[in-house]
Amino acid sequence: MHTPIHLLIAHFFFAGTVFCGNILIWPTEGSHWLNTKVIIEELIKRNHNVTVLISTGAAYINTKDKSHTENYETYKVPYGKDKMLSIINDFVTLWMYEKPSMTFLQFYERFSKLVNEVNLMIKENCNSVLRDPVLMAKLKSKQYNIMITDPVTMCGDLIAVTLEIPFIYSLRFTPASAAERHCGKLPSVPSYNPAFLSELTDKMSFSERISNIISYLVQDYIFYSLWGYWDSYYSDILGKAS
Repeated sequence: MHTPIHLLIAHFFFAGTVFCGNILIWPTEGSHWLNTKVIIEELIKRNHNVTVLISTGAAYINTKDKSHTENYETYKVPYGKDKMLSIINDFVTLWMYEKPSMTFLQFYERFSKLVNEVNLMIKENCNSVLRDPVLMAKLKSKQYNIMITDPVTMCGDLIAVTLEIPFIYSLRFTPASAAERHCGKLPSVPSYNPAFLSELTDKMSFSERISNIISYLVQDYIFYSLWGYWDSYYSDILGKAS
């Protein structure tokens, strides 16, 4: 029988010095890293041993930051820091500056292209870890107790399953709560639950509710079309249908 997730979290965060866990982190770049850093800081305060898996193309994760005592396990990827910064800048520019002058379809067409670019980079990350037998053997030898992974960057769960350790998701949000709704079964009623990043509130006019429904539908399409190909990748790694 599986241990309830809230008990796993309580066990690792409140055990203090009685039990020090050996924890592996699969992070996501940008603002998601800020969220993960808080978790790492709290774990270290409670004397847990924390190791962060980081690519050579990481933009915001600084392995030379001496303010904390986490360990870093670096893996090589074919892209550099500039590529990651460029992608993040494109997302920020799209949301903050280009969106107001775009039609609904123009915005989501551009957004879909950026998500596809990110997926290709994430796949490089996955391959660099999962298809490196030396690195995987090294991680296996460390005998981690648990992995904390951000599902926005795929494969954290896949690495955990391959290493035969449990994992916990840490997620800020996804546009229109797509991942939360489809993977976490989060209930969302379009008539009064505004889609994340829709710029709507829970007080919507009829036309705004229609716009909100469209936001959900478009994000569902993006979720299934751009993230859907990960099914075959997971099946390939696991050697069975996922």
